[in-house]
Amino acid sequence: MPELPEVETVRRVLQERYVGQTVTAVALGKPTFYRPPPLAAIKTLTGGVIAAFKRRGKYLIVALEGRGEVVFHLGMSGRITVGGESPHVRFQMWIGTEAVRFHDSRRFGRVGCPLPDLGPEPMDPEFTADYLWNILRKRTAPVKALIMDQKLIAGLGNIYATEALHAANVRPGRAGKSLRRAEVEKLAAACRDILSLGVKAGGATLDDEAFLDPLGRPGRMQMGVQIYGRTECGTCGGAVIGTRKSIGGRASAYCPSCQR
Repeated sequence: MPELPEVETVRRVLQERYVGQTVTAVALGKPTFYRPPPLAAIKTLTGGVIAAFKRRGKYLIVALEGRGEVVFHLGMSGRITVGGESPHVRFQMWIGTEAVRFHDSRRFGRVGCPLPDLGPEPMDPEFTADYLWNILRKRTAPVKALIMDQKLIAGLGNIYATEALHAANVRPGRAGKSLRRAEVEKLAAACRDILSLGVKAGGATLDDEAFLDPLGRPGRMQMGVQIYGRTECGTCGGAVIGTRKSIGGRASAYCPSCQR
């Protein structure tokens, strides 16, 4: 959290509001992130005219006219707001007369980080059942860990991977190579469909309100989840249980009746 739909929601708000405007100043909070923005990123942003806000996987990218791009990563708890105060403002930039602030209570977010090698996103043309089959068919790692590996598939995190596996009727702890071809085809479609639903819903805002869009508006995806954060399966009404061990460093839930 935030995952592809949340970052895309942020991107769309900033794109509509600030394209063509100038970054007049930037400032770091005290304390700042664990890895403060490099000087090159500060210099690129200051005085730059915004050409576009882009996104790759979970990364937000600010493209500046004639100056290249600056990559943002929201980490585990990052939020970007138009105005807004909190004790956790790590970075802010003024676009025109408005302050755009990066809040991050856990300080793992980044500004000016390199864009890593990322796999295709589930909505990309190259993400096909064949692509997913080749990723999974020889691997013993849990399928959930594999589809959350950003080098293999960009954009899926705990919420949307949990929902996609439920939609495909696949348990998260199964070895990748244990999936039959028909299951892989169903999972590929589910990854694409679940992320598309998340984007359409403006992301997921859970009880802690860790995600709100830059204007403070909540997403709606949480109202349609079938398994994540629930005690009863949204499909069959059965009890939701957790795997004995975390998968990919995250707690994992599934419905033993719907998922095999």
